[in-house]
This record gives sequence, structure tokens and C-alpha cells, in this order.
Amino acid sequence: MRLLVDARVGWGHGIGRVIANTVPQIAQQNPDWQIGALVPPDDLAAAQTAFAAAGNVEIVPCAISPFSLAEQSRLERYADGYDLTWFTNYWVPLGWRTPFVATVHDMLHLMPELLPASYLRRVLARQTFAKVRRDARAVLFVSRFTQSEFTRLIGAPRHGVAIRLGGDHLDYPERRPLQSRSRRLIVVAASKKHKNFALLLDAWRAARIAQHWTLTIVTPADALFRSSVDITETAAAAGNVEIRRGVDNAELAELYGDSAILLMPSRYEGFGLPLLEGLIAGTWCVSSNAGAMVEVAQGAFVDFVNATDRNGWISAIEQACSLVDQGAIDLDALIRHNADIAARFSWHDTARDVADVLRAAARDESRAA
Repeated sequence: MRLLVDARVGWGHGIGRVIANTVPQIAQQNPDWQIGALVPPDDLAAAQTAFAAAGNVEIVPCAISPFSLAEQSRLERYADGYDLTWFTNYWVPLGWRTPFVATVHDMLHLMPELLPASYLRRVLARQTFAKVRRDARAVLFVSRFTQSEFTRLIGAPRHGVAIRLGGDHLDYPERRPLQSRSRRLIVVAASKKHKNFALLLDAWRAARIAQHWTLTIVTPADALFRSSVDITETAAAAGNVEIRRGVDNAELAELYGDSAILLMPSRYEGFGLPLLEGLIAGTWCVSSNAGAMVEVAQGAFVDFVNATDRNGWISAIEQACSLVDQGAIDLDALIRHNADIAARFSWHDTARDVADVLRAAARDESRAA
């Protein structure tokens, strides 16, 4: 099969991580496939590193931006000679005619209260989602939650498949007991509205904890399509907060391994990859119960808090820090259990499941059914 992969995403955040870990695995598991990957000029170096071991992946530079007029009129030319296009996000040109599969990560573009966007952008997003539902040979969803949201807001696609993302992409240091780690709480998230930094930093400022605890916010260096919010002043006012921007995988793994607690207060998540990363690294995880996060952490010991409950977050932060400081219960046994649960999420399995869907879509088995 000749497969075109639309990889025109910012490689410094979640969807870029999915591409970097899934496409090489698909290529290695299917050596007879020829894969072309559309990559923006700014991300060519990252793509070359990610695909270096995949000899059947060709990087195709593409400067056409998502949601642009050029995308609507010229992007499909790149599909000439390919059997199928896999859109790794839902950005499918409305006039696209050749066979395709799309991945839907979340429905945020239809939620202006969480992701501010112009009226025209929201109209185009709804039309694009409808295009995906109507014309995709298959739609991949990163969680059952996202699949149910898509069906609720747009309708059921011809063939929808919920897959699980992997978590084994970081080289974590040897897992250490929580009490031997730095007194750090870590948040790994883009500084976007739905990540709920306003409530978190307010709760952090109000929490009655010893001054030797630090809140570390790890966030991408880019602006993520201009939808980021500036948290610099709010973080400074909260006290004992550091912001680290654009860290590489090695530094991120070290931060996870050295942090005692992970906080994930998001108001909405289509999957919630940092929660999975925190479980694997053996941090004690405090998460909102919004979106797919309860689904992702099913079977693990996680302290779930309502995303809008300020007092609940104050209490959860205080309690988590106290548990680590006092060692009143065997948290290390619980985090070993959590790591075993999270280890079931592998990129090898993600790639296998995605490839099965792509293979069937190329043969159009969904239409035959």
C-alpha cells in the first residue's frame, strides 16, 4: 500500500508525539508499505529524527497550513499516486475526494467556552467534522469518550474505532520511592484555557503547605496556533512556581522521575497523555475527572477531583503533599500498581491497531460491510 500521512501539526505537543511514535512503528510493522509524510518546514528536523529508522517513510515538505485557503484548494494534489490518506487530525479539506481516514483527538473546536475561536473558524470546524463523518472510510478516536462526543455533536461515522495511545515513549529513570524525590508537583500542559491553569494556580496559592514544595509547569515553547494564554504573571503571584518551556524528552523524563506528585486539572481532555506518563513514572497523580481521564486511568489509584471545584483542589493538593511528607500509608505499593496498569499502553499496539484500520480502509471493507 502507498499511504500518505498528514503530519502538519506542531511537533512540540500531543498530536506531534502521537505521529512521532506511531508512524515509525506502522512502517516497521508493514515493510511492504510506502509511506509519505507531509511535514511543515519548521518540523523537518524533528521528523527526520523520528523517522530515521523507518526506511519506507519519505518526508514530503509541505508549507500549507491547516484551515487555510491553500489547504482547501491545493492539499489534495499531494495525494496523487497514493492509495489512502491518513489525516492525523480532523483537518480534511471540504472538497477532498480521494480515499481517507481521519483521527479525531477531541471536539474542542466546537467549544468556544474552552477554546476561543472566531465564528468562521467554528463554522469551518463543524463543516469539517461533518465531512469526516460523511466521507471518511474510517474514523479513529483516541478514546471512547471522544468517540461518544463526536457522535453526540456530529453523528456516528460510517466506521468508528476507538484506539488506545501508547505511553512508552520516554526513557524514564529508575523508579524511586516518593519520599526520596524532590518536593515538586508537576503539571505538563500547554497553557491553554481548557487546561484550567487559572483555577489550579488559585488553589495552589490558597493551599496550606510547607514552603519547601514547588509547583513546576512544563509547557511547549510555541504558541500552539495562537490559542495559548499567558500564565506568567499569575504563576509568579502564586509563589513557589517555576515554568519550564520547550523541554526535550530527556529532561521531561527526569522531571517526571524526580517529582513526587503530578497534577492534571484540565476541564477537558480527549485522552490525557500526561496522566498516563505520570502513572508510568510513578508519581502520585491528582487529576480532574473531566473528559477521558477516568477512562485512561481505569484500574489505577488516582485522586480524581471535579475540574471546577476550587476547594476540592486546595484539599487535594494539601492532602497529596501531606501523604508524601508523612509517609502514613504505603504510597509506593500503590504507584507500582499504577505503573503496571499504565504499562499496558504501548505504541506498538497503537500502531498495530491503526494499521489494521488503514489496511481495511484501503480495501474499503467498511463499504463492503
